[in-house]
Amino acid sequence: MNYKELTVYNYKIVYYAMRIFGLYWLMIQYFNFKKISEWPKEIYEPFLGVQRLIFPSYPSEILYGGILFSCAVILFITIFKQNYFLNFLIFLLIAIINLPISLNYSVGHHNHLIILGYFMSIFLLPKNLNSENDYKWVQYFYLGLLATYSLAGISKFLGIAKNLIKGTDKITWLDKNAAKLNTLDNYWMADIKVPTWILNLYEYETLWVFLTIFGIIVQASSFLGAFNRKYLTFVMFFLYIFHWYTDFFVLADFQNAKNFVLIALFPYHLLYPLFTRYKLNKEV
Repeated sequence: MNYKELTVYNYKIVYYAMRIFGLYWLMIQYFNFKKISEWPKEIYEPFLGVQRLIFPSYPSEILYGGILFSCAVILFITIFKQNYFLNFLIFLLIAIINLPISLNYSVGHHNHLIILGYFMSIFLLPKNLNSENDYKWVQYFYLGLLATYSLAGISKFLGIAKNLIKGTDKITWLDKNAAKLNTLDNYWMADIKVPTWILNLYEYETLWVFLTIFGIIVQASSFLGAFNRKYLTFVMFFLYIFHWYTDFFVLADFQNAKNFVLIALFPYHLLYPLFTRYKLNKEV
């Protein structure tokens, strides 16, 4: 397959993989909801206006479970029936499901990539991707996802440049102990002792400066993966490792985002020969 064909081929699989992943994601959100339900209701403090409007108080299990079930049913239906309106409902419900368990109780918002992914796919139905130039719409899908990482990387570079130009004494990512201090600060805020193996790894100070700058460069340029399949695959591996790092070293639990990166960016076209060979063997 050429680039245009494999781009469309990959998305057609991503579309259905996202729905299977969505069912798994809903289950995880229910467990998160149950865990947070054990916390004192008095400390529930929604951060955004839309949160205060939809969930002025922490929802009951019946209400939240009903929303989860409705979303699961629609996800299942769209596996067999591709529809713009149903896709919009999925995006809307997933965004609502995220509200009571993110950006309140001091819980971080880690589902933005997943919400964005379902938003970008609302009008991108596999059955309509038949023209040679339809690969461009898939590129927009990838671009929408990767732009979030690129903006974060670019903002890091701007922060470094700002402090260097102004000559401030603030620590930047160019400092040898910047990554270590970031880890120590997050573990201190969580009141958790930093594992010895992590501290031992931070002994290689010069290496960490190189890894940090390299990571920021890849993060800032990740949007280019939308236009090059090989770079997109590289970015996929990088983002997975990056989220693994933030999980252990920064205590930022991006487990769902990490899995979604694999689902959405995986080079499924590499598996095409295997399916073709299996089909031929079956016919024989």
